[in-house]
Amino acid sequence: MEPDDSKRFEYPFSSNFFNVDGVRIHYVDEGLGQPVLLVHGQPTWSYLYRKVIPPLVAAGFRCIAPDLMGFGLSDKPTKESAYTVQRHVAMLSFLVQHLNLSSVTVVCHDWGGPIGLRFAIDHQDAIAGLVILNTMAKPLPIPWWFRLLFRSPGLSTFLVRRLDLLRRVAFAPKILFKRRLDPRAREQYFLPHNTSMQRAGVAAFPKLIPSNTAHPTYTYVSDIESSLKTWDVPVLVMFSDRDPVFKPRDGQRLADIVPNGRFYLVKGAGHYLKEDAADEVAEQIKKFLEHDTGRRT
Repeated sequence: MEPDDSKRFEYPFSSNFFNVDGVRIHYVDEGLGQPVLLVHGQPTWSYLYRKVIPPLVAAGFRCIAPDLMGFGLSDKPTKESAYTVQRHVAMLSFLVQHLNLSSVTVVCHDWGGPIGLRFAIDHQDAIAGLVILNTMAKPLPIPWWFRLLFRSPGLSTFLVRRLDLLRRVAFAPKILFKRRLDPRAREQYFLPHNTSMQRAGVAAFPKLIPSNTAHPTYTYVSDIESSLKTWDVPVLVMFSDRDPVFKPRDGQRLADIVPNGRFYLVKGAGHYLKEDAADEVAEQIKKFLEHDTGRRT
């Protein structure tokens, strides 16, 4: 029996599923018009975009928001080794092919950045624009405490999977959220990973951050920024000013190096800017879609 999404707080969307590589992937597909592919990151799911989707649909766009493997309503393989950046990208590519999408604008946040951007770079003929939100496009330094807590073999698996430490930190007040998160929304964020067996994808992501040139994802992620430097696609880089992880200077620098990029700063918002400033984020995406991506009516 499929989940009754009509009973989810602020998530009135119908569920859709497809199977790829032995994994069932869930996605939202709302509206008609030029497609917008909304890619979430860690440790969220398509629920993150619930306030962005309705205004974009009302403006005449089609919004597709998948749950990455291991997150949301998608299947959750129990071994951390099942999760690689390349596999996430391949599944996203299959979804776009499955839906026969073209002229796509990719909106990506957090780990959805490397995944969505890598997909876009590999399928440039299908891309109309990019919206980049609080994420990385190249390897970044990793703080020592993050390495210890979330990347140490054994210890990190215990902390993330058994004690659920990463999600407890992510959804704690005033750390990555700067405005009050409704308890009903917080409950929805926590629901997909109720048991340690379901948290393999959450535990895997920190270990997939490329820390040095020997890391298996280093070149794969490094190539993102070098490719963006020469790709004349419309790009909106939108960062918030109160994210402890990704700083406005990182977003401004990224907007400056792409041939057709511009930067927008969301003030007073934390890492999850689509929670802290949903209306503002949705409005800026809508303006970008209407004026920069060659909208088809």
